[in-house]
Amino acid sequence: MTKTISTTKKISTRTGSLAGLAVAALALTASDVVNQGYDPLAETVSRYVNLPHGWLVTVGLLGIALGSAALAVRTVRTGGGGRSGWLLGFWAVCVLVAAVFPADPPGGWDRPSTSDTVHGVAAWAGFLALAVAIVRLTVLWRREPARASGARGLTVLAWASSVAFVLFAAAMVDRAALTHTAPLGLAERVVIAVDLAWLALAAVTTSAAPRSAASGTMSRMSRMSRMTTGLTK
Repeated sequence: MTKTISTTKKISTRTGSLAGLAVAALALTASDVVNQGYDPLAETVSRYVNLPHGWLVTVGLLGIALGSAALAVRTVRTGGGGRSGWLLGFWAVCVLVAAVFPADPPGGWDRPSTSDTVHGVAAWAGFLALAVAIVRLTVLWRREPARASGARGLTVLAWASSVAFVLFAAAMVDRAALTHTAPLGLAERVVIAVDLAWLALAAVTTSAAPRSAASGTMSRMSRMSRMTTGLTK
């Protein structure tokens, strides 16, 4: 009975994660297609919330938050990610905050509203937490036979995510304080796309095996210890 409940929870968190990420990908892609007011190479995704179909951005962010939260719960529950599972949860919370507090329209870098400030802080804290979580979890999961099928893909996407995050940060610094010409919107879209791909692959490859295996190992060690003690006596 316990095994059935565990399997059901595993399937529900995986389904929730993939569904949320799929909704996010569709909504954000649709936003770029139907919202023609801004330049997607220059403006970040969150600025599009101020256009007629801006609700698509909110839906996309909520989808990311849901999908990431489900993956975080699954990772923490199975014990296969250590503290990095909580970093995924922190990322999910940050995305939720960014969805609740929308960004300002373009052109207000010098006088952001309170909502825009909260949005920006949450976004950057979340991106940083996710970048760290992706690297840490990829390193951990590469060593687990249960996740061998997705290890190479996770590794490639982890490298791509790290490079994309650095380029995104550089583009932000340039737009804010240097030449003001870096393609910030493009850089953000690349890092979001790579991160969503990693999260989706992680949702597919993450299993409940690590905790069960660890439990079985501890049980066997306990029995061996008792046997050794008995022989010694």
